[in-house]
Amino acid sequence: MPMRVVALIAAVLLVGCGESFLDSNPSDQPGATATVIDGTGQPNGTDPPAGGGTPTEDGPATTATDDRGRVGANGTAMLRDDRDRILLEIDVQDGASVDRDAVAHLVSLVGRYSGKQVVESGGNTFGSGEREWTTAKLDEAVAANRSTASTGDAVSIHLLYVRGGFHDDGEETSAIGVAWRASQMAVFPERWAGIGGLVGSDRAIERAVLVHEWGHLLGLVNLTYTSEIDHEDPDHPGHSSNRSSVMFWQVETDLIGQLLGSIPDDFDDADRADMRQIAGGG
Repeated sequence: MPMRVVALIAAVLLVGCGESFLDSNPSDQPGATATVIDGTGQPNGTDPPAGGGTPTEDGPATTATDDRGRVGANGTAMLRDDRDRILLEIDVQDGASVDRDAVAHLVSLVGRYSGKQVVESGGNTFGSGEREWTTAKLDEAVAANRSTASTGDAVSIHLLYVRGGFHDDGEETSAIGVAWRASQMAVFPERWAGIGGLVGSDRAIERAVLVHEWGHLLGLVNLTYTSEIDHEDPDHPGHSSNRSSVMFWQVETDLIGQLLGSIPDDFDDADRADMRQIAGGG
């Protein structure tokens, strides 16, 4: 049975703090693309509570968050300066591999673009025999393991590393990463194992897919706003048309091995311009 090629969203953050790169390096040149699973849905089990706007010392409320909301809903809060930290929780299915250098790359970029301190918080290794993941099964894993939530001074991102692959309508898809709620992403290391020989290394793939999924959590491309730059791939909504952008659609599928040259693991000028647009209220 042929696999369904599904473009999905998710993302992860880097440790860092200080001035946002978006403020220090303005640019307006074009950029990237993908397909989206809308992350709306009912609260489940011990799923963390939605965060909310909280008054700051200067009076205005912090930008609202909703950890269970649609993908991109927390993007503005991640990019504005009315919170101090981003919490990155990583829960790993027993037997799934994690490249800490790839995680460090994600943390570095999240800190760079958000201007926030990125702190790894919570996280554990959990036992499960599941190999055919759906959004419902991923939600169950979240309910059983997640321990962080967005608050008035921090935005939480929850990352799952799981075995097997992502299934939709009873079929395995080509996805190597997904984002399905405002604060939720998952990656599937077994789906890219061995592909790296075609493009350099599996590590390069892991770096790219982590950043790609975080880009979806930010709301890129056109998920929560309409970009002032024409850089969305019309055949893959939510993704960039630029092969040099980490938001190019193939980055989150097992077709990533067909990309010529090095795999993009950073955003392009159009993506960065969109981040500034999102931070400004889009």
